[in-house]
Amino acid sequence: MIMGAHLKILLLEDSIEDAELVQRLLCKHNPNFRFLLAANKNAYLQGLDTFVPDIILSDNSLPQFSALAALKIVRERSLYIPFILVTGTVSDEYAASIIKSGADDYIIKDRLTRLPAAVDAAIQKRQSEIAIRDSEEMRKLIMNASLDAIVCADTKGRITIWNPQAEKMFGWKQEEITGQMLDIIIPEQYRGRHGYKFGPWLQKNKSPLLNTLIELLALHRNGYEFPVELAIVPIRQDNHLFYCAFIRDISVRKKAEDAMRAMELEILDQKVQEQKKISRAIIRAQERERNHIGQELHDNVNQLLASTKIFLSSAGKKTPAIRELLQYPMELIDDTITEIRALTSRHVTPTKNVDLQDLVQLLLDKLRDNSTTEIIFVYHVDRAVLDDELKLNIYRIIQEQINNIIKHAAALNVIVEIELDDTNVNIRVIDDGKGFDPYKKRKGIGISNMINRIESFNGRVKIDSSPGNGCRISISMPVG
Repeated sequence: MIMGAHLKILLLEDSIEDAELVQRLLCKHNPNFRFLLAANKNAYLQGLDTFVPDIILSDNSLPQFSALAALKIVRERSLYIPFILVTGTVSDEYAASIIKSGADDYIIKDRLTRLPAAVDAAIQKRQSEIAIRDSEEMRKLIMNASLDAIVCADTKGRITIWNPQAEKMFGWKQEEITGQMLDIIIPEQYRGRHGYKFGPWLQKNKSPLLNTLIELLALHRNGYEFPVELAIVPIRQDNHLFYCAFIRDISVRKKAEDAMRAMELEILDQKVQEQKKISRAIIRAQERERNHIGQELHDNVNQLLASTKIFLSSAGKKTPAIRELLQYPMELIDDTITEIRALTSRHVTPTKNVDLQDLVQLLLDKLRDNSTTEIIFVYHVDRAVLDDELKLNIYRIIQEQINNIIKHAAALNVIVEIELDDTNVNIRVIDDGKGFDPYKKRKGIGISNMINRIESFNGRVKIDSSPGNGCRISISMPVG
């Protein structure tokens, strides 16, 4: 017995003697019991409303009212009150029917000694049921209030729990999805990968996905895929193992992250483009400086040297000995003038109305005149397509590579191609010289200068070379 408990017992009994017998028996075990005697249906109904009993003990031989009818009223009102039939002789069929209808027990009056234990057992059973019911109600409240989809499955991967957020997220109703395999919400192309065959995977219980937070794609009922954040935890209850997945739709977050990355890339690209503009401005300044220096050398320094030569020649005409003495210095002046003119021709180029084909042809002609190199020049570009700045930059790139070939390659054959496609001007400079390792650190800055020029115009370059196998430089630069 639950000693000390103030239990309220509603006793449905029309026999005063039997009622007193039951009360004496129960109070002997627990004097704190309180009783209300109801001899008919009306008293019984009033007792349910006002007395609010903890347990009902009912006889079955009341006039115009039976224990089965009394039990039916309790069940119709959804009252969680234990109900015990206490009666005289009753058939086994009737006893079975009333137990089936929801009675907790039945006691024959000539065996009342079992009644205290039956009352205690019925109270404890109902308290356990209430606790389970409250726990279930709390679980449902939590499941329904959760912002995440909660999906539980047994060890074979069959879905057992599917909360309202899961219905909203995946489009399946609980009654439709319960019993289905968990694979149903995994895109077809991912099944069988990373342990997504959930049945065998859950049985092995060795997946790295357990007890961790991961991101993957999920499958909606309508067939479209969307990103989710997933955590799966194993749960053991009453020696039964099952798995609960907590799933959050991260589509909005992913879109925000993608937008942020796109913005960051755009900002980075803007910075790169600004840097390229600065590089192009530096190249333009270098070209102006080259032109300025070349013109100064040609127009001023060479003029001074020419004037000096005239004065020396005039001085030598009067005295043969002096003329003999001045002969070598005048030759040096001639060589200096020639060198300055050659230097000037390399540095000074037109900045407007640039004829790229003519400039490259002159460059290759000088190479041919000063070596035995065989040269092939292919040019297929409409003059009106390229602006002067781009043409001048292409010329400087080719000039740099031709200088590299002269200094280092010892090539017998050189091919220069400049062609235009729909969006790019493509340049190729090919030689059969010594070649080099493009990944090896170089002492000079010629190749680096070429790459900087190409990148400043948003171009791409590919260098194919190795020692003994010549060099092939392929460049692609956007037009416009």
